[in-house]
Amino acid sequence: TDVAEHGVREIEARSIDPEVYDRVAVPGRTPTPRPPIQIGSPSLAFLDLPLIAAGTSPESGFVAAVQVPWPGSVAVYSSPQTSGYQLKALVSAPATMGVTLDALPPGPEGRIDWNAKVRVKVAQGTLASADIVTMLGGANTAAIRNVSGVWEIIQYLNAVLVDVQTYQLSGLLRGQFGSEAAIQETVAAGASFVMLNNAVTRVPLEFADLNLPYNWRYGPGNRNIGDASYQTIPYAFKGLGLRPLSPVRVKALRNGGDLSVSWLRRTRIGGDSWDASEVPLGEDSEAYDVEIYSGTVLKRTLSSVVPAVTYTAAQQVADFGAPQSAVAIKIYQKSALFGRGAPRAALV
Repeated sequence: TDVAEHGVREIEARSIDPEVYDRVAVPGRTPTPRPPIQIGSPSLAFLDLPLIAAGTSPESGFVAAVQVPWPGSVAVYSSPQTSGYQLKALVSAPATMGVTLDALPPGPEGRIDWNAKVRVKVAQGTLASADIVTMLGGANTAAIRNVSGVWEIIQYLNAVLVDVQTYQLSGLLRGQFGSEAAIQETVAAGASFVMLNNAVTRVPLEFADLNLPYNWRYGPGNRNIGDASYQTIPYAFKGLGLRPLSPVRVKALRNGGDLSVSWLRRTRIGGDSWDASEVPLGEDSEAYDVEIYSGTVLKRTLSSVVPAVTYTAAQQVADFGAPQSAVAIKIYQKSALFGRGAPRAALV
């Protein structure tokens, strides 16, 4: 028995070769990182904007989206019903968007507002200051949505980081690209803010799509439209790229009892040249409506095919009982497709 046990131990000793357990040299392998976990739905904003870029179809709408972590893309579908959705846009980059932290009061039009300052907290991305030449060349353009759902387009000179992802903007140009009507009311804190850069995606639309309350369904582009991360909201684009801009430089002269009113039109297409004596019309034909008001009561509408109109003494007597020393008016340029453009109010 002792001999047998000794033989077994000798065989076991010979069968265990320490070199078997030596490390074998193999190429190193880099571990594959796990993709970030996506939780929830992206934040998305539909933007009904005037014509802000040459060559863009004026019927187009725009959309911006952000999600942290970014899912690679955000898919946007639309349908006139609650089924049969069609892909309308694929947002390929996260937008720099967030909310305002301060109220933005009414401000001046056509010049830099040095008084107003507004803090903006963004979900991702950075904001930067610009010199005045760069800003006037189109840099630092953003949109802020007021309580009526209208986007005011602003530009800013200064962006100062004051907290985490929070910037104070100042040196503002207000009501850009024909959005000056949005300056007339204070925008409360908590308003949506979107930088208008390449991350904002065009939504191709036809004229027949405008003003129709489509259902829009959106979510991470790497998931199916039926996924729980997708959200559905109704929205109707108005095609503001077709809207004529408001006239400017309203003047009035009295000739006897008649009141002769004149103005300068603007254009939404091809108006950047300083060399032309007059900007292009931008519409199929030239036409205007001039509304006459007594307080908030509309008294008369005058029409014209030139940037001038006469409110006669006889019309004033018919409307007010006597010629007026001052009259409140609104002037609209008209479009064959869109109808009345943005109004210009004046007291003449």
